[in-house]
Amino acid sequence: MESTNAHSADAAALGFLYQAQFALIRLWNETSDDAVVLLETLDDVVLVANGQTILEQLKHSLSEKPASLTISSVNLWKTLKAWIDVLPELDLSQTWLHLVTVADIANGSPLLQLTVENGSRESLLQALVQEAERVAQERAEASANGDKKLPHAQRAAACDAFLKLPPEQQASILARARIKSGAMSITQIEPALADAMTSVLENKRAQVAMLLVEWWNRQIILALSKVRKRAIRRFELVSRYMAIIGDIEHDTLTDYFATELPPESYQSHPMVAQQVNLVGASQAVLDRAVLNEWRARAARSRWSIENPARHEMIAKYDDRLAEEWSYRHVEMCEECGGSAEEDKRSKGRKLLGWSHFDAPNYVGAIAPNITASYVRGSYQVLSINGRVGWHPDYRKLLEFDK
Repeated sequence: MESTNAHSADAAALGFLYQAQFALIRLWNETSDDAVVLLETLDDVVLVANGQTILEQLKHSLSEKPASLTISSVNLWKTLKAWIDVLPELDLSQTWLHLVTVADIANGSPLLQLTVENGSRESLLQALVQEAERVAQERAEASANGDKKLPHAQRAAACDAFLKLPPEQQASILARARIKSGAMSITQIEPALADAMTSVLENKRAQVAMLLVEWWNRQIILALSKVRKRAIRRFELVSRYMAIIGDIEHDTLTDYFATELPPESYQSHPMVAQQVNLVGASQAVLDRAVLNEWRARAARSRWSIENPARHEMIAKYDDRLAEEWSYRHVEMCEECGGSAEEDKRSKGRKLLGWSHFDAPNYVGAIAPNITASYVRGSYQVLSINGRVGWHPDYRKLLEFDK
């Protein structure tokens, strides 16, 4: 079950997730609240701060020892091609070009010249031109020999584009380029973010970092979906960080799952369906019951993990839910004395509807900012062990009293 198929997109997915996490810690480490990051625009990550624009091309790997970067590395040439493609849109005098890689630079490589702010790039430029010419020559020779598969396919377009640039433009790119080698991998970023939160108590840092990453990932999704502006500003990040700290200090509950959907593999407890089917409710009603049951269950689990002391608060709130339900269920049972089964089921459907539409207003939220979804779902959770039910005779019919 753990193996991946030949068409797996794991690497591509991980690469994109790395872009998002890198952008987060990049923005966090900036000092100006006016700093802005964007994903998948001119480059993988674009940072705008203090009147400067930084294009960052990211090369990620989970390998313990990724291959060192050399003049002939595919990652280097793909990066150069990405920068060449956007040159018409750049003011190089106000732009820096960063290649960020988890790999190291090979010992003695002329690429080491790109790790320092100033210094000659002349020998590096010569080495790049020679490498590009070698690639072009070897492909031309292979073509002349009738080879169907030409060498250096992954670098050919980049080498060709580099050679077509005027020498002064080649030099300009290298003057504004930097290589940031030995960068953190995706598994290291969240712990590093937590370590940087020195104003937070040490035993709370991991939790704050996790919540900040969750919020950030949602902002990335909304930005790429064009639901929000694509640019994410540092003051947004700082504001959310402060809000998270405030919630933790006051032990405030957060409605993490109010708008989330359960995973496709999720299967609710069979009793949820049995309770709903007992009153003859539709499939649509069952679907919304399952959805809200998952949301409430996930929220309860998350709250208890964050602070085990919350278990008592959740239990007391369940008591309130059960009490409000009991008033209506007892009255319904009295009205159904001697009624036909269809009448009982009809009244049961009304009670089920009350738990969805009206109960949130009668009972009130467990805490501020917790949505009606939690009340609706909690009733479904309580129906699993028979603490609540919808049919007048649900305990007997579903054998809860045995």
